[in-house]
Amino acid sequence: MTSYVPYTIEISVLVSVWLLALGLSHPLHRRLRQDNGPRPSALAADLLAHIVRPGLMLVMGQLLLSAVNYWPAGKQWIGERPAHATAWNMFWIGVVLVGLLEGIAQLGFRRRGKAFPLPDLLLDILRAILLIAVGLWSLRWGLGISIGPVLASTALVTAVVGFALQGVLGNLLAGLSMHLVRTLRPGIWIEVDGITGRVTRTNWRETRVRTLGGHMYIFPNSTIAGSRIHNFNEPSSLRRHTIEVGASYSDAPDEVISALLEAVRDVPQVRSTPAPEALITQFQDYGINYRLTYWTTELQLDIPISGHVNRNIWYRFKRRGIEIPFPMSDKLLNDFMAVVYNQRKLAPESEDTNATLKDLLSSDLSSKVFVDSQGQALVTGSEWEQIAPLVQRQPYTAGEVVCRQGEPGESFWVLAAGGLRGHVDQEGKTATEFDLAPGAVVGEISLLTGAPRSATLTTTTGSELLEFGPEAFKALLRLHDDLPEKLSRLAAARAEQNREALEALSRLAGVEASVVLEEKGILRHLLGIIGR
Repeated sequence: MTSYVPYTIEISVLVSVWLLALGLSHPLHRRLRQDNGPRPSALAADLLAHIVRPGLMLVMGQLLLSAVNYWPAGKQWIGERPAHATAWNMFWIGVVLVGLLEGIAQLGFRRRGKAFPLPDLLLDILRAILLIAVGLWSLRWGLGISIGPVLASTALVTAVVGFALQGVLGNLLAGLSMHLVRTLRPGIWIEVDGITGRVTRTNWRETRVRTLGGHMYIFPNSTIAGSRIHNFNEPSSLRRHTIEVGASYSDAPDEVISALLEAVRDVPQVRSTPAPEALITQFQDYGINYRLTYWTTELQLDIPISGHVNRNIWYRFKRRGIEIPFPMSDKLLNDFMAVVYNQRKLAPESEDTNATLKDLLSSDLSSKVFVDSQGQALVTGSEWEQIAPLVQRQPYTAGEVVCRQGEPGESFWVLAAGGLRGHVDQEGKTATEFDLAPGAVVGEISLLTGAPRSATLTTTTGSELLEFGPEAFKALLRLHDDLPEKLSRLAAARAEQNREALEALSRLAGVEASVVLEEKGILRHLLGIIGR
């Protein structure tokens, strides 16, 4: 037994050296690995990270030999067995060369801006094979040990272990095959066995998938390899969504289709190419079915995007007066008719009109826009009472676009509740942003001058806008014979301040010929609206 004590001591000392080198190199190795930017110093640091540990083993091995020489028994032991030191140096020199080769290969691909072609799992297996080969080479040429029996015994042990670990090896081979063909990689979205999620990690045994609900599923690689996988990222992450919605027979199909396309266009995550489509799918007893299709590239936002589109559809339908029908049983129909019959007995309510009148009187329209040069109101309260029933109160949800820069303007709005954010684009970039509070008037210059919209307006919260369409605007102009003349004077003064911007915007919109910025031209434009 005493003959094995020196060998036990030698092995224990070498293991201790390895553990010490591992501990010393870990902080440096981690720091070098994290410093992987595009700078040349970072590239060199990444290369150094591959050889810092075996390099430390070589240096510490030499220091250990130097220290042992001061111990007579140790010096005698090493002197009688110089092959041990030779094999040690040969092994770690081989490990340095393997790490250097790997680092140079990865450095070359990074300099060319390309990903390393070998997956992590395959790279680990190749690295292990090379290290085993270096170990056998050190045994053969460093210690002079014949590796034939070692290889034979290794093959036998491998067969026994392989038979005992069939499931583990199945996962290993399945993971290796998936890595070779790059079936799965972290970051992609997949569906396996009815479970949809994002791949977070793949290794030699398992694949981890995190669902939209935050649940983590761990699939053995053999299960993944034998399943049908729905890959949402390849060959493209572009996906089509479908929404079914109904409308009544009294609503024109063109009007419904236009509202559906406008609703989906206001959702920023919806792709403009391919363009959304809306069409009739079926005529039902209670209404017409429509199908809206649109495309997105963000699977994780599937439910929120569909929710935004559905919400916009309701608001668009509400403003256009489009009815969404629903199947009615006999009892439900009888109850509905009873409610209608009772409502006929009630006096017509004027709450909406009174609310509209109140919002008009407190808005900038009556206190800033329709005033003369002395600040006197051009329209009295009793006259606003005549206009209020013609004004449409329109609900908007948060994030809807009220008007877009460059579009023609056939109406203007008063912000009754909520908030608006506007932005002006120049050369494809946002040049100006501004916020509007309740009472603000927007879009009146386009209606007065014929110029296109000068800004894009989007609701910041759920909002209500009072829309002055052609009918309400005509009634407003007809209140006084001199009102068009006063408005043209005011509009010309405001247009002169923004002449350069309006003319440039008109040229971009292709409506330069129909835009008038002088007082006489604006007056002719207003008189033409009321037929005078």
